[in-house]
Amino acid sequence: MKWNAPNILTVGRVGLAAVFFALLGLYEKNTPEEGRWMLNAAFVIYIVAGITDVLDGWIARKCNMTSAFGRMLDPIVDKVLVVGGFAMLAGANFSLGADVPGAGVPAWLAGGMRSTVQAWMVVLIAGREFIVSGVRGYSESKGVKFPATPAGKIKMFLQSFAICTILYQLANLPEAAWAIWLKVLAVWASVLATVVSGFVYVGRARRLLTGDE
Repeated sequence: MKWNAPNILTVGRVGLAAVFFALLGLYEKNTPEEGRWMLNAAFVIYIVAGITDVLDGWIARKCNMTSAFGRMLDPIVDKVLVVGGFAMLAGANFSLGADVPGAGVPAWLAGGMRSTVQAWMVVLIAGREFIVSGVRGYSESKGVKFPATPAGKIKMFLQSFAICTILYQLANLPEAAWAIWLKVLAVWASVLATVVSGFVYVGRARRLLTGDE
């Protein structure tokens, strides 16, 4: 592996992911002040990780520094951040407990979670990533390129937006009705985008492998 700028940024993102998960794991909803700085720190780290993701790709293309290592690790780190982020936000430390969703949010939308992220959502998101990765690997093993689609990029944006919205709302706007609803809508929009993009990828793979495209 060449230690060029894009690869250093990618490896650095692995370290950011570790700190991000540690903060979410240590967060306790019953300690408001301590919990607030942890969520804000996690929010900033996720934003920085997203910036490095865009930056390493831009540098690699601009300076002709693409590498097999970067092509392999970069999407894996993205998936780890997103899937891991949703998994941590579905943990017991983000449950409602005796609280209510607030802002008139129906209980079934919140699913008993302050984060709105429910266990089945994590399973769906992780399952989609496994399926698409498997389909991509099979497609490319047959010599058929399987590039990212606009649906996949929209899905990634909505998932990241949902994670950032959850962190910011819980830390800074815990009682604001509009922020609570924005969080709920962001989470459900990301889940819908995950399902739709999964079907788009599988349909595209079928057309590519059968020669219809």
